[in-house]
Amino acid sequence: MQNILFLIIDMQKGFINNFTAPLIEDIRDFQKKISPYCVTAGTRYVNHEHTACYVFEGWTSCMKGTEEAEIVPELGDCMAKIFDKDKYSCWNEELQSFVHDNEINKIYFAGVNTGCCVLNSVLDCYNDLVDCAVIEDLCGSTSGREEHEAALTVLKSCITEKRVITAEQAYREICERNRRNFRTAVYAEKY
Repeated sequence: MQNILFLIIDMQKGFINNFTAPLIEDIRDFQKKISPYCVTAGTRYVNHEHTACYVFEGWTSCMKGTEEAEIVPELGDCMAKIFDKDKYSCWNEELQSFVHDNEINKIYFAGVNTGCCVLNSVLDCYNDLVDCAVIEDLCGSTSGREEHEAALTVLKSCITEKRVITAEQAYREICERNRRNFRTAVYAEKY
């Protein structure tokens, strides 16, 4: 049983610019390496006339049914499930049920925007006592590097520095968890 979730936040056409475009290939390469050991899912921010972004900011991008709201094709095909949301956080009843039903015990977060949807999702997950980590070099901000770094500082303060890790560290953790699970399963079969 794969009990690790690689969750890709809002890698949608409307959030891809010169700051976030390099993430597409990096996330895809990482996902290919870990795919035997993890479930991969994604989220999609769907804007509409009742979202805070629309009401308070007048933001009209990523509206339901538009091309901007679609997941980039390079990543959409690797996601077992896509969770639609209309708030910054993806930690809603549907995702919580998915995590419970699939006996997920660790979530690794990647995607955009680090200081917005990633941050809110991670904090909600963490507050619900679900083990999680943010893969810092697989996250980014449409506003640039400074915004991304500021969010990482907040995350390190709120969820501990050891939960904000690199893709290389995440890969090692995932492989180690897989080895431990395999050894435990073999031992259980023997006895």
